[in-house]
Amino acid sequence: MDIKNFLDKVCGEIKYRPVRKGICEELKSHIQEIKEEYTNKGIPENEAEEKAVFQMGVPEEIGRKLNKIHKPKLDWKLLLLMVILMGFGVFVAILKQPIMNENYIGSTIIYMTIGVILSIGIYFFDYKLLKKYSTVIYIIASILMILPMIQFGFIPRGVYNIQLFEITISPSTIALPLYLISFIGFIFNYNKTNNFKMTILNKEIEINKDMVKIIICSVASLMLMEYISSITNAIILGIIYLIISTAKIIQNKKNRIKNLIILYVIPVFMGLLLILMLVKSPYRFERIISSFNPEVDPESSGYVGMLQKEILENAKIIGEADTMPISNSQSIINVESNYTFIYLLGKTGILVAGLLVCTIILASVKLIINAKNIKEQYGKFLIIGLSSLYILQSFATILMNVNMGVQTNVNLPFVTYGGIYFIVSILSRAIIFSVYRRKDIYQYEIENKIEASEN
Repeated sequence: MDIKNFLDKVCGEIKYRPVRKGICEELKSHIQEIKEEYTNKGIPENEAEEKAVFQMGVPEEIGRKLNKIHKPKLDWKLLLLMVILMGFGVFVAILKQPIMNENYIGSTIIYMTIGVILSIGIYFFDYKLLKKYSTVIYIIASILMILPMIQFGFIPRGVYNIQLFEITISPSTIALPLYLISFIGFIFNYNKTNNFKMTILNKEIEINKDMVKIIICSVASLMLMEYISSITNAIILGIIYLIISTAKIIQNKKNRIKNLIILYVIPVFMGLLLILMLVKSPYRFERIISSFNPEVDPESSGYVGMLQKEILENAKIIGEADTMPISNSQSIINVESNYTFIYLLGKTGILVAGLLVCTIILASVKLIINAKNIKEQYGKFLIIGLSSLYILQSFATILMNVNMGVQTNVNLPFVTYGGIYFIVSILSRAIIFSVYRRKDIYQYEIENKIEASEN
């Protein structure tokens, strides 16, 4: 059997067409090396080729093995965990249906269906195209944040929202993942030679244009998030910016320590400034203290904390807690979406709430493992950013609900009721699935695109 017939049989077993050519080129190169070894020993060329092909093995068997390795993959374990989390969301909607005026169950299923349909498109979408449009994505996120300020929204309880027909949209819900995606794109589009010269104190220095862009856009997004949404969302966004930047600096061994010190100077300064502001603002300081110790101000800033404490003290292993915050349908615990976890714990018991926490932990661990195993760097950092958002939102909400975190308006992904929030949570995970899908084939897709562009 000659090389051509061997490769045809191997590639005939590989179902995903975009990787066939790259794999065949690798196999051909390897066979040629073996063939050359035989010819150097004085074996005729035709016989050397047959021996090299024979040494490779059965082509159909090789093709089946390569097909198993080099094909799009669905992360079934993460998908199962995501389905379980969405199941908790439907379960909460069923529990809340009798006490809410709207059709919680129907709305949840509709939004879930919309999210799943859109996520299928994102799953097959080449996520690497997002890097090219990082600036556009950033502009879209900023426009969404600004819209409520220019007669396109309303301000319930001091929080800006967009009113679109009968749908209320919190701009930060969509802007948070968009800002993260654009920030990652800015980092990977960074060109260290894109400099301009500037004279300061009679000294000429070079400043990188891309670095200036990253700093200005990051600070602007944090300011918008704090002003339009909440300081908590701004802190979450800032922490993820730090996580992404730290991971990127650690990857580059050159000047690692120096760059990390420079990176953390600003956040440390901002943290000290925030502490100073809290100390000088008794109201905010008391609010933070009462989040952990509600007895300090049980009638005001610690009121919700006292309700949560009562539920925790009366919670059963299985079944509804015999306590007013759960039995009273008008209680803030029953009505407000950011208290979903403590509501679930009080309504169904410690066991069900514990199962939810275990699912969240397993999903978080799986996301971390995925980020570690992805070789393509842009995709790896997309998973790092979006996973960090999910993990921080989830545990910030749970800790807040059990008086171990600051009271804030952060929701539990997939579980908290909210149309757009539910859809965005699903779509964010779809991007992660899209990255995972290509984890073993991206190099061949890149080679094909380079060759096509050259032709």
